[in-house]
Amino acid sequence: MEKILYRNAVEDDFTMISQLAEKCSPMATERNSIYHIFTKFFQDTVLMAEKENNGSKDLIGFLLGLISQTNPEEAYLHLLCVDPYWREKGIAPTLIKKFFKVVRERGCKRVTLITKPVNKKAINFYIKLGFNKNPGYKTVEINGEEVVKDYNGKGEHMIVFQKTLAS
Repeated sequence: MEKILYRNAVEDDFTMISQLAEKCSPMATERNSIYHIFTKFFQDTVLMAEKENNGSKDLIGFLLGLISQTNPEEAYLHLLCVDPYWREKGIAPTLIKKFFKVVRERGCKRVTLITKPVNKKAINFYIKLGFNKNPGYKTVEINGEEVVKDYNGKGEHMIVFQKTLAS
């Protein structure tokens, strides 16, 4: 069995994150500057999964998250990506559990995230983890999915997920 190491990001990790993000369709990829901002300013809530490979480490997954500055009881999970080869091997749930632990220790009571309605795997994954869809939002049905219409701008319909963290 291969050993997976989990750690917090450091600033220089943003280039590895941007390279792995390219493999994570249908997840939206960001400009490199966004990955850089996360690895510079949100290191406590940016988590990495690596596999040891002959003395070096290969990035196989990451989670970009943050704690709200206006509501410190709420955290936001911005991006979660696992290399397609490593999916369904427990890496994504482990990254999320570690994120929950970090934000709960800092007083967060809720985690929010959004996903595109076409990302059926992500939708099912977050439901399995106990996230609620669109809590408190007015929704419309589009292509068989309840979405928050124009959440990210005109035509950018999203599913808003929220999970209350156990104390």
